[in-house]
Amino acid sequence: MSIKSVSKPVSWSIVLGVVFILSGFMPPGRLFSDPEHYLALHTALEFFSIAVAAMVFALGWNLRHTTRGGRLVWLGAVFLGVGLIDFAHTLSYAGMPVFVTPSGADKAIQFWLAARLLLVVGLLVFALLPERRWPPACADGVTAAALGIALLTMWVVLWHQDWLPVSFIPGEGVTPFKVGAEYVLAALYVLAALMLWQRALRDRDASARWLAAAAWVLALAELYFTLYVDVSDLFNVAGHLYKFAAYAMIYRAVFVSGVREPQQALRREQALLRALIDSVPDLIAFKDPQGRYLGCNKAYAKAYGVRECDLVGLREETAMRAAGNLDGAGADGGVVSTPEHHEEWLETVDGGLRLLDTLRTPYRDENGVTLGEIRISRDFTERRKMREQIAEREQRVMLAVESAGLGVWDWDLRSGRCVFSPTWCEMIGFRADELPAHVSAWEERVHPEDWGDIRAALEPHLGGATESYRVEYRIRHQDGHWVWVMAAGRVLDRDEQGAAARVVGIHQDISQRKTMEESLLQLATSDPLTGLWNRRHFTGMMRGELGRVRRGQSQAALLLLDLDHFKRVNDTHGHAAGDIVLRHFVNVVDVQLREADVFARMGGEEFAVLLPCIDALGAMRVAERLCRVVAASPAMVDGQPLSFTVSVGVAMLHEADQAHDEAYSRADEALYAAKHGGRNRAVLARERDTAPPSFEGGAVSVSPG
Repeated sequence: MSIKSVSKPVSWSIVLGVVFILSGFMPPGRLFSDPEHYLALHTALEFFSIAVAAMVFALGWNLRHTTRGGRLVWLGAVFLGVGLIDFAHTLSYAGMPVFVTPSGADKAIQFWLAARLLLVVGLLVFALLPERRWPPACADGVTAAALGIALLTMWVVLWHQDWLPVSFIPGEGVTPFKVGAEYVLAALYVLAALMLWQRALRDRDASARWLAAAAWVLALAELYFTLYVDVSDLFNVAGHLYKFAAYAMIYRAVFVSGVREPQQALRREQALLRALIDSVPDLIAFKDPQGRYLGCNKAYAKAYGVRECDLVGLREETAMRAAGNLDGAGADGGVVSTPEHHEEWLETVDGGLRLLDTLRTPYRDENGVTLGEIRISRDFTERRKMREQIAEREQRVMLAVESAGLGVWDWDLRSGRCVFSPTWCEMIGFRADELPAHVSAWEERVHPEDWGDIRAALEPHLGGATESYRVEYRIRHQDGHWVWVMAAGRVLDRDEQGAAARVVGIHQDISQRKTMEESLLQLATSDPLTGLWNRRHFTGMMRGELGRVRRGQSQAALLLLDLDHFKRVNDTHGHAAGDIVLRHFVNVVDVQLREADVFARMGGEEFAVLLPCIDALGAMRVAERLCRVVAASPAMVDGQPLSFTVSVGVAMLHEADQAHDEAYSRADEALYAAKHGGRNRAVLARERDTAPPSFEGGAVSVSPG
């Protein structure tokens, strides 16, 4: 909001306010010896306000379909009613000819008060109305209501004036009713001025600032009309002059907002549009519904060797012949009804040939009526050459890739067409002619669990976030087994909006590598003799479970198991027998555990079990059962049963544990206590100062410390 736009209405409001204050010290002398001498000036001032009211109504009615149409229709309807009542006021002024009933001050004042009341109510509502378009029925209804109010006012004042209180007594001046009414109107105008000014500051609206200033001046005018004694004295004339000034401000506000500002905005938009189309390297031209040129941009004029001013008004055939383009002289000069897209050759003024990708499309108004045609041509010559070079290069690359055993796929995203090379088809057991050339042939064979990885890699690349697409997934072979492939690709072509249009890539069979990786992973995380998890994997599981315990999500226990006198087995029966015992022990224990329990070999004859979601009593019951079952399940070595037992140390995982080693240490101490307490038993590690109860008779005791 510029300082100048704010200062003008404020300055006028201050100046007129100061003049009003100074005039209050002047006597209400008569300016005209006879009221009839005042008629010409009064009529001129009133007709000015009536003309402004008519202009506001006409502007509001014609702008009713715009985004501000609702407020403008309201203001126009209000001024329609005010203008009609002011017209009746002018015809009823003292000294005017008979207007249905004899003219006089009282009759004119009744019309005056009605018009001023309608105007101030209209301004108050205008300050509150939101900026939006009204339905046609609403606009018609408001206008009809304003017209009805004006006619109703005339009917009452002209035919039933006796219903109204007296407002003026000749020789005495205005009555208390008239003075009170003017004070009320002045107060309402001041309120309207404040509301309009607040709305102007909020919306940064210059027209609302002028309307606020007009409401303020109208308030001063009403105060003048509380002071006059004769219809032609100083205060009466001053009141009409202030009304004239207020209506001049209203004219300024409505004319600027409704006419001048839209025209200036239109000129700015036209200049911007002109600069935009001239800056575009594409060839752009416009035609009217009859096919005559309305204009073109600089690129179009340069390509065809014509000036825009010489082109305007000509049909295409005439324009091309004038430009010396014989190929274009026979072209159809009509306007298309639907968008058309084609390629055409253009012989430029320098004798060169250019390939144009041309779009002809109609443009229409809001009612669908065709206003003409827009023609946009893009120089496609270099792109065509580039495409041909790319196609040749792709053919060479295809030969090299196929010879390397890589399958190639070429996917058109717009149509869904996807071409698979013979090697790609062979990877999954098909011949090239057995798979349809559509992306669905690939989609229906992808492993369902791998779609998340595919989308995570493909969608960012299609959107332009990554330079290439690369992912590993499984695809179903014709005989039903799954083939691991590594897919890599890249977007080769995008449309004008930047969306991916074509993607090309390769498939490589990586099934052998995946099998090797799985074998290496198995070796890295499991014990080769028993098939159990090894120490490294078990440690990771311990860390994860301790994290859940520390977050208060569950309880968990750790069991350390050690086979009693296992060295005797190896020394007496040999290491092969020891291996048999270890595998037998694993089978016996494994069937006693839950699916969620983690069973691992820590080394030698030492094993560990992680029991999630269990308390100390439950953990001891599991340990006791394992001791009992192992003791009752001898291994068969050389056809003979070989009995053995196991000792178990039990420790709970605690929230206070900083690392899994602390629980492991407690379980190890409990295992040591079980060994020294006679073996073939389970011992629960003592938790701080609390000693757990001893379970005798079942080979289960408590750790001594």
